[in-house]
Amino acid sequence: MDNWKTLSRRTILDYSKFLRVEEHRVELPDGRVIANWPWIVTPDYVNVVAITPENRFLCFRQTKYAIDGTTLAPIGGYIESGETPLECAQRELLEETGCIADEWIDLGAFWVDPNRGIARGNFFLARGARRVQVRNADDLEEQELLQLTRAQVEDALARGEFKVIAWQAIVALSLLYLDRTSQSKEDIMPEIKRFPTTRVAFVSEVGPFNEAIPRGFQRLFAWLGAHNISPTGKSLGIFHDDPAKVPAEQLRSEMCVPVAPDVQGSGEVQVKEIAEFEAATIVYQGSANVTRAYNAVYDWLRAQGYRGAGSPIEVYLSQPGEELRAEIFVPIVKVDAKETRKVAKGTRKDAKETRKDAKETRKVAKKSVKTKTAAKKPAKKGAKK
Repeated sequence: MDNWKTLSRRTILDYSKFLRVEEHRVELPDGRVIANWPWIVTPDYVNVVAITPENRFLCFRQTKYAIDGTTLAPIGGYIESGETPLECAQRELLEETGCIADEWIDLGAFWVDPNRGIARGNFFLARGARRVQVRNADDLEEQELLQLTRAQVEDALARGEFKVIAWQAIVALSLLYLDRTSQSKEDIMPEIKRFPTTRVAFVSEVGPFNEAIPRGFQRLFAWLGAHNISPTGKSLGIFHDDPAKVPAEQLRSEMCVPVAPDVQGSGEVQVKEIAEFEAATIVYQGSANVTRAYNAVYDWLRAQGYRGAGSPIEVYLSQPGEELRAEIFVPIVKVDAKETRKVAKGTRKDAKETRKDAKETRKVAKKSVKTKTAAKKPAKKGAKK
């Protein structure tokens, strides 16, 4: 494919360094000439998604002249004369947040408008952002610097809280990059482990898991505090129902903490021992990734000749206030050859029944068509009405 050719250009509006409008005379690939093609020139700019060592995303809640209300925004600014895009990104991060970053990833440069030009946005992901000085931003808008978890950023992205398309794009590109490169995500292959025998204090919950987990732990830790009991290990959750099969209001779960052998339950808190079991495990980070993590485990189990054998357990590795990070333990048993053949036989039987049902359906349909056709035939002469 041939590109358009610029035959000439002239400036029709020059409004300081921030805006220039030109009129171009262009020739199309088929030879036609357009004498007054508008072309807009604004400075190229950078946007930066910065992440702290604690996996918090730095962004702003701010106002913009063209936007009603407020918007979330990444770090950004215009490239100054003589600056490279990376130098500008590093300067903007330091000025707007007071931070420097240990690692810089170039996510690419993209045109704002493919036909009018306008500018190119240069996108960067900055990891290990840490404060080294006070902020020195000179932005005209009111703004608030936020530190969001990944789950909060994903939710804000889905809700359209980043109200500029370029900001939506850089946030989405950053999350995609992190998913493809992070070794703490669920794309790590599952592995087989043994879950150790564990004595736990627990409360039972019924309802949507995203509500049951915080509510259950709040009840449990209130009881622990009232009885001056300290957990002996990491908190965990046991989930007895599949949310894809059971209505959310009926989902059963237990919020647990390991406790010493002499601890006894009382009131709404019970104590039990989780027996040792063999499990397939995987680590996930960010609540939005949990479904994919479970799918990865169960797909892997089937491929390896195992099946699930009980309620999965999530062991929470993160601390309060950090982005959620947990290890899933799915109890498993090896599927023997006899069971495999039984499943295969059942599958063939189901297929046979399906074919039989289809045959009966065609037979009924044929009979129905025949009946309708007979009903449409005109009555013979002399027939009684």
